[in-house]
Amino acid sequence: MTIAKMNARDLIIDLLLGLQGRAISIKQIIIAARLFEISENSIRVAVTRLSSDGVIEAIERGVYQFTEQSHEWANVMLNRKHGIKQTKAWVHQYLAVFTGELGRVDRTALNRRERALKHFGFKELEQGIYIRPDNLVITFDQLISELKASGLENNAKICQISHFDADTLAAIPLLWSTQTLNQNYEKYSQMIQKWLSTVDQLSLEDAARESLLLGRQTISLLMNDPLLPEGFVDVQLREQFAQSVQQLDQIGLDSWQKFYESSIE
Repeated sequence: MTIAKMNARDLIIDLLLGLQGRAISIKQIIIAARLFEISENSIRVAVTRLSSDGVIEAIERGVYQFTEQSHEWANVMLNRKHGIKQTKAWVHQYLAVFTGELGRVDRTALNRRERALKHFGFKELEQGIYIRPDNLVITFDQLISELKASGLENNAKICQISHFDADTLAAIPLLWSTQTLNQNYEKYSQMIQKWLSTVDQLSLEDAARESLLLGRQTISLLMNDPLLPEGFVDVQLREQFAQSVQQLDQIGLDSWQKFYESSIE
């Protein structure tokens, strides 16, 4: 596997993601950094910055975990740990957010709003109207709370829509890059399965390093997945992808634990 250039910030986040919510010590991070030719000083600077940015926090001296405010990383961990379980049967209703009266002058507010809507898989149907299929497990009230906690303004109007005209219905699936999603589910699932079939032939160092590099390629897909229903995407392909990620994470977790143990001895 080609060794991608890894920076200290990305390494710390990826190591924490691999631990699926558990804490990590600065000693472990520094040991891991040697596999990627990252200096101890770079690691300490990155830890300080991630702490001041509110991404990680110290739970005791020299031991760190994600903060509660790290919504995006927590969402990735949830998907990695449990598979993609956040959807329910779709009854062909949609959720809509109306932003026309919120304005576009305040760039900071606009960026936060668009980031929140993207995070929950909403796409702009036309100017000021964002929609998504109503197939998320969370309730309507929970979704409103989470959207606002993620950056949507409090005075945004949110509703459920049960019918669209035929032309609009035909256009809605085109809002998402569904073909790309399906291709990525298949591509990464196959890539992971191929790696898993050869991991026993790797050294402990290579297995640990490669599991993390392969895992980070799935982070963007997991973080940005709009969790669309059947009819938009191939849900079975998505489930296979999620299962492959779980297998990769378990092998990766085992590899890193063994690597740390062998490095500390």
